[in-house]
Amino acid sequence: MTIPNPRPKIFVPGKIIQVRNEEAPLVLSELVLISVEEHVRHVVQMLDWLFPDTTDVQRAGAALHDVHKKVGARGEFLRLSGFKSSQERLCADFYGNGNPQAVLAPRDAVNGYLKFIQERQGRRLWPIRDDAGEISDVRVDLDPPFGNHAAEATEDDLLPYRDGSLVLAEDRTRCDYVLNLVRLHHSFQPDRIIGACAQHGDGIARDLYRLIVADHAGSRWAEYVVQQLEGGLEKPERVDFFGDVEIKVATEAAAHGSDDDLQVGVVRLQRSKLPTETGDVREAELLVRYYPVAVDWELRQLVDAGSATATSRRQQPSRGARSARGARS
Repeated sequence: MTIPNPRPKIFVPGKIIQVRNEEAPLVLSELVLISVEEHVRHVVQMLDWLFPDTTDVQRAGAALHDVHKKVGARGEFLRLSGFKSSQERLCADFYGNGNPQAVLAPRDAVNGYLKFIQERQGRRLWPIRDDAGEISDVRVDLDPPFGNHAAEATEDDLLPYRDGSLVLAEDRTRCDYVLNLVRLHHSFQPDRIIGACAQHGDGIARDLYRLIVADHAGSRWAEYVVQQLEGGLEKPERVDFFGDVEIKVATEAAAHGSDDDLQVGVVRLQRSKLPTETGDVREAELLVRYYPVAVDWELRQLVDAGSATATSRRQQPSRGARSARGARS
């Protein structure tokens, strides 16, 4: 069994990348969505590549670090995508044990996500102004289609996991260890990490560090591929240093055809040697499958429209004030 499922039937976005127009920087031209499983696959690959002595427990942490993005997908997002599901069905699809008739195609998921952020006002704009007060940039925050996926992960999310001799349903001690990795990989609170070390030993701090580095690398280089191939303005640098690992481009990102509804790109990467390594370091080829959708948001106009709406609301008398005036007339 390959975990996560390399061919999920239910597309839940795990990463959402904003692509700016190179010729018009204040136009957000595309959103690019990457499934939960695809992102997780990138992280597992980066973990194995960056740390050749990866353990089975570390690999389980990487394979499961975002499982609750899938299991905890918001019901509102699923409804707007025209899909009825349960946590059990979502979990089964993540592990490759789902009903093959239960399908949420990328196109429907993307349309549902756009409706989701519109209905819940899940798009927040943060204008940056120059010394003259003119808008020079606008940053955009988008609500994800899942909740606090790390903190809300549960043991039930992890129990179907099996890889060789590691069967989490039969080893509750290691299941709890992996659950701590999952819950802590977005937490930088020393008291929580110290508590995990007191329970499981100092090795969990090393394993958590490796997971964080691999998660960063998986996300960062997937975005590199997307921005290069989609002609985005905000292209990441060709070299990235995070933790004690330096990664750089060996062969530039290139289109690699398509896979059903998904675009495919690939980049070849080089990394620095670890302090304990003596031999040659092999390169890695990261393949990225993604779904782009054109949105063409004119950010300056959206900011101006939002400001006008807010001003209009402030100028409208409250219901209580209207009632009071009516009583006096």
